[in-house]
Amino acid sequence: MGSKQFRRARQPDYPAIVRLNAANFIANLSEDERRDGFLSAVFSLEQTAAMAEDLGTTVAIVDGQVNGFLCAFRNDFDHGSPVVAKMIESYARLSFEGKLLSTYKSYAYGPVCIDRACRRQGLLRGLYQEQKRELAGRFEVGVALIARTNQHSLDAHILGLGMTDVGSFEVKGNVFATVAFRVAPK
Repeated sequence: MGSKQFRRARQPDYPAIVRLNAANFIANLSEDERRDGFLSAVFSLEQTAAMAEDLGTTVAIVDGQVNGFLCAFRNDFDHGSPVVAKMIESYARLSFEGKLLSTYKSYAYGPVCIDRACRRQGLLRGLYQEQKRELAGRFEVGVALIARTNQHSLDAHILGLGMTDVGSFEVKGNVFATVAFRVAPK
């Protein structure tokens, strides 16, 4: 793998983000491919642009190509996702470092996606560190949701990045983990 760069997504990056999203959406993957991680949602170009222009989407550029992305959005962002809405609702009953999640100034982390050919090469860590650097001082905590059936992603975030599993919630029979992490003051 050649040169790596992590930066905020710009308008010319949006089509590549949409393609990467669709290529890793659970419904588009075989059972075997899902073991290496999957996305539970797919976004249109308009939704991708709206997220990128809110708190921002971080992209991993490898040899000039978008090979990964990590979204972030405010809890009151119009995401239109029943799963994200249920996660945010769960903040009133889930604790992180001894306090209810609802008491923190928090944002929603994710989704995150890395091209299959570029996995296990440090892109997740680079995206995560760049997003936390960019949002430092604006939030105390980031919160993500991960399908409990997505063991690859759970391991990458909890074991790999050190996020804390703070509980679960369910939507239409699917169980999701809620994971949280600290964001540094500025």
